[in-house]
Amino acid sequence: MIGKRILTALLASSLCASAVLIPPPALTAAEAAAPSYRITYKLPPNPEKYLFLNVQMVSIANPQVPAMVRPYSPDDYIRDMDTGGLYWKLSFDNHRMFVSSKKGVLWNLYEMIAILPPHYPADIQLDALDQSIEQTETYSDEGNKLRETRARLQMNARLQPLIDAGYVLPSEIDDGVATKEFVANVLYRMFGGVRPYHGGIDLKDSDDVAVRWAVEVGLPGFAVDPQGYIYPDSPLSMDAGPVESRQEYAYDRVFQFIKLVLPGKKTPAGWAYFQVKLLPGMVPMQPRDLILVNGIPYKSNDYSSGYHDAMYTAPYNNASKKIGHYFLTRFPQMLDQARKDALKPRVWDWSRDVIHHPKFAKQIAAYRKSKSSQNLNAVYLSVRNHYNLSIPQDSAANLKSVLEHVK
Repeated sequence: MIGKRILTALLASSLCASAVLIPPPALTAAEAAAPSYRITYKLPPNPEKYLFLNVQMVSIANPQVPAMVRPYSPDDYIRDMDTGGLYWKLSFDNHRMFVSSKKGVLWNLYEMIAILPPHYPADIQLDALDQSIEQTETYSDEGNKLRETRARLQMNARLQPLIDAGYVLPSEIDDGVATKEFVANVLYRMFGGVRPYHGGIDLKDSDDVAVRWAVEVGLPGFAVDPQGYIYPDSPLSMDAGPVESRQEYAYDRVFQFIKLVLPGKKTPAGWAYFQVKLLPGMVPMQPRDLILVNGIPYKSNDYSSGYHDAMYTAPYNNASKKIGHYFLTRFPQMLDQARKDALKPRVWDWSRDVIHHPKFAKQIAAYRKSKSSQNLNAVYLSVRNHYNLSIPQDSAANLKSVLEHVK
């Protein structure tokens, strides 16, 4: 017993001595100044709401065979229309302006549809025109004229098939910006038959059915502000509110959506879905959408919070990997559900669309009588199956609040 006490005392004195005699390594100035990040996240039960996909992330089992076989890109068009030799100085800005213009949007739509034969004048000799351009000084008057002729021929070869298909009116085409109203009307003419407008989107500043349809579908670039304004004459934007600047990203996202989420494959029989498979190494969402840093949603482009550098830490990377794995294993179901949701109506007015909707009357009455979680879930699943709910709307807890506070 005495021996045990001595041994215990020796161990205790040794540990105490170690704490005193062997201090931890000194922190560098940079390590001492580094902020502390607490990384947390919650995996959602509705992963399809976080789907992020583009054509570079997938392989397509049923691709289109383009009718346009002559190579000529948007950059070729921009170069041919440049008469002052400024293309190389302004290429980035010129490209941004082109893809957000009416003609640029229509060009990219034609390329996406792919199967519409190009419309060239019967007597045009394109090879001869190319040869003449090669043999002419680039920015001479004659060279400018020849290149502009080629550019207009190539643009019209793509515009006319869209006009003939009824997707755009000749009177709508000019050199202006592709506003939300313009884009919505073109896409509504394309997809309104296979994905009709259900109604109920009450915008404060637009009665245009196509614009309301775009909001209902959930097209990227058609964000509505809290007061119900869409600003239909503004360019597409991922942010709500009036904007003047053109965001190439918003126009790219709407094309990714209509190709991969809507039935974006044009066939002789109508519109069909592309059959896609995720490429190795791709994650069909953005983990940062779920990550909290010290309890605050992480935004990679927000430098004001002081948390931007959190993405370079091991805990952040570990969280990203776990989130990514969760979504990877669910990708086929995610895409299928996102496609189904894009065809559904939206909840715009909880009182009109849920509380007083006859479809939910019996289930709501049962919940209000029992207040049971079972009856609440029954209402929630019924509403969720009928509507395409947004992320804030899509939870039983939110619906419970609606049922208790909305008349």
